[in-house]
Amino acid sequence: MTKADRPESSSASSGEPLVSAVREGNRNAFNRLMMRDGPRLVRFAIAQGLSEDDADDIAQETFLAVYRNLHRYDQSRSFQTWLFAIARNKMRDLFRRRAVLKWIGVEETLERTASDSPSPETEVSDRQTLIETQHAIARLPEGLRTPLLLASVEGLSLSEVGEVMGISAKAAEVRIHRARRKLKSELR
Repeated sequence: MTKADRPESSSASSGEPLVSAVREGNRNAFNRLMMRDGPRLVRFAIAQGLSEDDADDIAQETFLAVYRNLHRYDQSRSFQTWLFAIARNKMRDLFRRRAVLKWIGVEETLERTASDSPSPETEVSDRQTLIETQHAIARLPEGLRTPLLLASVEGLSLSEVGEVMGISAKAAEVRIHRARRKLKSELR
């Protein structure tokens, strides 16, 4: 078993050995990269307001772009921030195409809240809270929504969020603070 064939953890630093293996022509490493990071991309896209099908498409388009442009990736930088920047651009392209085609009506995807055995009343209340929260997040401007989701849902650091968005870490922190403040005022 080669180094590229060994299981990797899901930490940010584990992407680089897989990327090196992919650059060397190891297709298995690319498959493992997709299996490891694909669910995060799908979660990120769903949190941006896309349906599950659209989120899957965005993840596929992102990995296709990664494969085609891997020679452009600077290995001295975080692979994860490069990956999320590509995904963000793919989502922008999708939204732009939809606006041009005047296609509106992205389905909401509801995630079931975790609990041992909620009562029907609690389940309805939790679903309603989740729906209200998803709608409030979807109404945030993209410049506030994206850094909030990258930091809160995907666990990226402020510097990584800034790198994905092309802003400083401090600007990312300010945007996240503004997004949270706006959500709190809307959900009261």
